[in-house]
Amino acid sequence: MNKKHILILGAGFGGIYTYKSLPQWVKRDCAITIIDRRNHFLFTPLLPEVAGASLDQHSIVEPIRDIIDRNTQFIQSTVISLDTTTNTVVLPDREITYDILVAGLGSTTYFFNTPGAEEYAYVLKDLDDAVQLRARLIDTFERASQTDDHAERERLLSFTIVGGGPTGVELAGETSDLLFDTFVKQFPNINIHEITLTLINAGDDILSMFNEKLRTYAAQALTTANVVIKNNLKITEVRENGVVADDGTFLPAHTIIWTAGVAANSLTCSCGSFNVNKGRILTDEYLRAQNTQNVFVIGDMSLFPTEDGRGLPMTAQIAKQQGVLTGKNIGRLISGKSLERFMYKEKGLLASLGAFDAVAQIKGFHLKGLVAWFLWRTIYLFNFASWKKRFMIMFIWTINLFSRRDTTRL
Repeated sequence: MNKKHILILGAGFGGIYTYKSLPQWVKRDCAITIIDRRNHFLFTPLLPEVAGASLDQHSIVEPIRDIIDRNTQFIQSTVISLDTTTNTVVLPDREITYDILVAGLGSTTYFFNTPGAEEYAYVLKDLDDAVQLRARLIDTFERASQTDDHAERERLLSFTIVGGGPTGVELAGETSDLLFDTFVKQFPNINIHEITLTLINAGDDILSMFNEKLRTYAAQALTTANVVIKNNLKITEVRENGVVADDGTFLPAHTIIWTAGVAANSLTCSCGSFNVNKGRILTDEYLRAQNTQNVFVIGDMSLFPTEDGRGLPMTAQIAKQQGVLTGKNIGRLISGKSLERFMYKEKGLLASLGAFDAVAQIKGFHLKGLVAWFLWRTIYLFNFASWKKRFMIMFIWTINLFSRRDTTRL
């Protein structure tokens, strides 16, 4: 009898936790294939630390082949399209058939059709983005240190982050530590007052999903760390030398970083379209694409039915929970058992504000400062798949307590 073929598209939080949650008998009795354009699992919540030179880029990735069993096939490739009538996925060089499909291809940066944003702004969505941004920060300070022109140094050392959500806030905290602590000490001819770091937020407060007191604390902490916060500003244009706000104000900046939004990666169905809303594929309560029986859609690509119709936030926490349930439901589907409905359980919210500072909102508890920072690091540490990476990051974090950030330009 031919083995059933389980095909997992994407090796992010959703895909990897789907695989890890498959019952052992499924892994033994079924053929399993994972496809991803990268050969590693990326721990995206720590991208700001790579950009801010707190962590080396290799610290937050794990080879997929170290996570999967020897009997599991991994293909490094991109997905072109699929056909749910023939159960076929099209890659650039081949076609693959499946019995059960899990689509978890994640998301990409969304620019809200803002003119110039994609052309002139840096983003922070992938490991290459973090490495490129860190190099930009280092190169900019090296260049500024070589001029005696005060106005030119001020122009070069102007940095703007667009987006006041967790990514933007965490990046602001990390960048502040790098600019106003490490770099100021490394470049004695640069005055701290020549550096500007601005965080632009479209809403009333940064970290809008947090409790009001934690939002206020986060804003005060970043302000103390030399971050200029501008709320209630929407960016209507990004230029090479700055951004234009909806009130017509032009804000000059030599380096612009866009963290204001994400959009689901598209998955074309050649047999007709999935039911798509705002770029995300609508699912039933079991995380199956609507009108399908064997196609699960999870993570950022999934628009899970909610009362307000907006779906769940596009976060790693949700992708992980959906992956865990999908792995178990695949076992139920193969066994002919009824599937379990997805019920999102909020584990809490965490956001780092830089060294030794964070905010945490967990099960009714509101924490801030050093305690929240320690909790943030502990929870993230134990979300890595391997002990090797946990020990590596723990070692680096410990070293960082007693030394400057590594600003080696590779």
